[in-house]
Amino acid sequence: MNKRAFTLVELLVVVAIIALLVSMLLPSLGQAKDAARRAICASNIRQLHMANTGYAAENDGWYALAAEDIFGANMRRWHGQRDNVESSFDPLRSPMRNFLGDGQVKSCPSYKNFFPDPGQTGAGFEAGCGGYGYNDTYVGGRYDKYGFDGYLHSARDSDPACAGKTVMFTDTAFMQDAGKMIEYSFCKTPYWQFEAGGPPSTSRPNPTIHFRHLETTNVAWGDGHVGWEKMSFTDRYQTHSNISAQEAEKVGLGWFGPDSNELFDLE
Repeated sequence: MNKRAFTLVELLVVVAIIALLVSMLLPSLGQAKDAARRAICASNIRQLHMANTGYAAENDGWYALAAEDIFGANMRRWHGQRDNVESSFDPLRSPMRNFLGDGQVKSCPSYKNFFPDPGQTGAGFEAGCGGYGYNDTYVGGRYDKYGFDGYLHSARDSDPACAGKTVMFTDTAFMQDAGKMIEYSFCKTPYWQFEAGGPPSTSRPNPTIHFRHLETTNVAWGDGHVGWEKMSFTDRYQTHSNISAQEAEKVGLGWFGPDSNELFDLE
């Protein structure tokens, strides 16, 4: 019996079809991986909320301080401690460590491209927060109530008027010059809050909320539910880095929701 072999043209057609199918599938596979990373990140950030509420339950309702000595020795954060300003923060020394499973802040699976060097003025001076940021203005601090002494006071779990609309944690990052991206431990509000008992300022912090999961950021709200949000707006970096608004948007740094502090404050 004569067996007919494939011709070169037929083989080339088959190869071309396979290549076309692969090219069509690759974007879907990439999105599936990104969606899986976002789901892992959502679980991590939910654990941070649970740890903070667990901490509050054992401390008369007070949430953990975001940065209790930021204007002093600068050795203590919500996510860990360090012994000198040239070291990374140790997540095993977080005030919430007893409520974090193995005691450590888990890292977002999508922040692996961040620059890891330690040191207060180095690229990793917030190393140890896992790529997550805490609402330091109204929850981990009370700048609305105490002004510049707000870092010495945290909110109580009974303070938010609507916990489900109060941000507690988000994905975060900080962009340095020359395109270096580092992890950062605070999700900064759209506007500074300087005045005790007064309205927010008209000036902005640098945007630190990072929309790294399919152009979204995971958000842990005060009532414990976790969702994702898309960027609404951004702005240039005004301190520490010379980054334009366009550059910030390109790397996914900005804010979600209305152009105000209403999703962060306790009202």
